[in-house]
Amino acid sequence: MKANMQADLLLPTNEDTVGPYFPINFSDPLLEDLSQFESGITAQPQGVPIILKGRLLDRYGELANGTVVEFWQANAKGVYRSPKHEGDSDIDPWFWGYGRLRTESGEFEFKTIMPGPCADRASNITITLFSDGISRIVTQIFFADQTGNASDPLLQSLSCEDQAKLSARHEGEADCGSKIYTIDIVMAGENEIPFFDDLIREGE
Repeated sequence: MKANMQADLLLPTNEDTVGPYFPINFSDPLLEDLSQFESGITAQPQGVPIILKGRLLDRYGELANGTVVEFWQANAKGVYRSPKHEGDSDIDPWFWGYGRLRTESGEFEFKTIMPGPCADRASNITITLFSDGISRIVTQIFFADQTGNASDPLLQSLSCEDQAKLSARHEGEADCGSKIYTIDIVMAGENEIPFFDDLIREGE
């Protein structure tokens, strides 16, 4: 009897604070891959397909599980799909610009296209994180091999160390031909990346 009781015990979960908590069906596979439009539609977004692979880390360097990650970006021509740009001839009808995924392990893989530079901004993706004990934190991810980084006002306002923390590194290509970029997002502690609490989503 005692052996059976031990076998039925569940592994302890992480310490909880205040949430937020999301239902299982909050995930939507269509929002995890913006490099394609929808199943059954042959038209595809314009631009270079990329895969952004990342790890969300806590202050101790451990994977921060149970996090929802939202992405907001311009299309390949640097235009955001929003009411502000309604009717713009450079809007890509096959690209939404908004993605979302839920990571249970702390690792994520987001498929999209390389955003084009917008006005005086370098190619970037705005990332919003929702996690246990965190209502909302926002940052922007850049791409280390893009020439526009040298003149981006937000990136250049930061120290070289902080610029590196926000720069995803090119790590070759996937079998499907997509360029792979990787980044570690440290959410708190000594190596925390810069977050921008008052960041306004571009294009709105």
